Amino acid sequence: MVLFIASSVFKFSGLYMGSSFHPSRFHGLLMCFVLSMIIFIFVPNLFGLMVGWDGLGIFSFLLVLFYPCHSSLSAGMITGLTNRLGDSFLMVVLLVNGLIYGGSSMNGDCFGIVSFCLVVGAMTKSAQFPFCSWLPRAMAAPTPVSSLVHSSTLVTAGVFLIVRYHMSLSDSALVMLQWASLLTMAFSGLNACVEFDMKKVVALSTLSQVSFMMFAVGVGFPFLAFFHLISHAVTKALLFICVGLVIMGYSQDLRRLGGCFLNVESVKWYFGGACAGLCGFPFLSGFYSKEMIIESVLYSNVGWLGFCLFSLGVLSTSYYSARLVFFCFFSGLLNSKRGGVSMFRYSGEMGFIPVHSYCLGLFILSVTLGGVGAWFFLCPPCLFPCHVSKALVMLCCPFGLWLFWLNSVNSSHCSSNSVLEGSYAKIFPKKDVLSHSVDELGSVKISEWKVLRESFIRELGFLDGFSGQPFVYAGFTLSEEVNSSLDQGWLEYFGPGGLSSCFKKFLDCNNYMSSHWFALFFVVYIFEVMIWIISS
Repeated sequence: MVLFIASSVFKFSGLYMGSSFHPSRFHGLLMCFVLSMIIFIFVPNLFGLMVGWDGLGIFSFLLVLFYPCHSSLSAGMITGLTNRLGDSFLMVVLLVNGLIYGGSSMNGDCFGIVSFCLVVGAMTKSAQFPFCSWLPRAMAAPTPVSSLVHSSTLVTAGVFLIVRYHMSLSDSALVMLQWASLLTMAFSGLNACVEFDMKKVVALSTLSQVSFMMFAVGVGFPFLAFFHLISHAVTKALLFICVGLVIMGYSQDLRRLGGCFLNVESVKWYFGGACAGLCGFPFLSGFYSKEMIIESVLYSNVGWLGFCLFSLGVLSTSYYSARLVFFCFFSGLLNSKRGGVSMFRYSGEMGFIPVHSYCLGLFILSVTLGGVGAWFFLCPPCLFPCHVSKALVMLCCPFGLWLFWLNSVNSSHCSSNSVLEGSYAKIFPKKDVLSHSVDELGSVKISEWKVLRESFIRELGFLDGFSGQPFVYAGFTLSEEVNSSLDQGWLEYFGPGGLSSCFKKFLDCNNYMSSHWFALFFVVYIFEVMIWIISS
């Protein structure tokens, strides 16, 4: 599956990166990135797994840095440092396993520290709470890199690691994984529902779906999580390729698309099918795996809070998928009625055959893979619930679509550019002094609680700053303390700096005595010579 997706992405990258600088270097880095994932999957011991794991982190850092700009450098540093943190936890697992079992293969159950390090290492690679800041920032990489990272390589490596060693993990580590994935799934889904950067919306959807897989592993369904991993990989690769085509021909801002797919027959069906598979539309690939996981969770002991967070993440998937389709297909009609942004025109430079050469295979798999894979993953641990629970699962996708339709209808009567701002304007009119105050120019000043609410949603429930700034600040503070106390302190005093100071003082003293006490030294020397002559 990795090789099939990589072949489609390489074909797409030839078109996407054809006019950029150093395309051969880009394709070389991309090939090494795929090779690292192959090593990570097929080598059966921890040492080979560590080689592939390190390769994924190093080459992802280089690919994010491909564009020479400050934002790419910042995103690359956060991506690289977060992945190196996960590498350190996996190194601890390899070291402890070698000391206990005397080899690089994991045998038997893991005790506390090994399970904890293994789960935390997987959480860093899959951008789970509290390490979720690097994945949206990794969008600074070219779109073909995002297609590989978010579908079948870097982000899914943590899920594959947990699925691989699920039977060896302790219960406390799995409980920690459950709550971390629930928080990430809920906040990433909410953020995707209000984001207007098209590429970032798809990235946040990846974060939500990876959290969905992690939660399935945490509650005890690793085979279903692996099934959803495969079906999601095909769908997300197809979706990112379509997003790359939109960015090439139009814009990355959803508000500026204006129904760009109305005249693009060769792309709009692929994009619509990918969004439908992402939200779990019935009888597509994403539906089979998502349905089995949701039905299994209904009969699991996750508590009311966990079930609420899980339901929020599932419903938000349908919401932001419908939102993507709405802005790409139908927002031009509303913009034309409201006098908004004019509709873009399709340039037609991509052609019919090239688009189908790297989209058709992924589209066929996104439609047929779920039905075929269900025969292999319907194993005895899976549940076969009653018709009531199955009906509830079938209503998840339509209910999320209905929520978006209700919100879009309300916002279509407003003059705001954004869907959510339109709904806010209807709920909180300008004459409401508790929420708005109008100055002399007629502009609306949003109240502080509304700014806090929107910041809470857009910043992943403030997880973005929590998982980025505190760790960076703590690292810089620790390095500054080490530098001032050790490198420029004791080591410098007892090392080269101290020796240089001692020699300098000795030479200064000798120079002073030689220049000021020369006559005394000469008299003492003559006196010593006379005593030596007399004594001899």
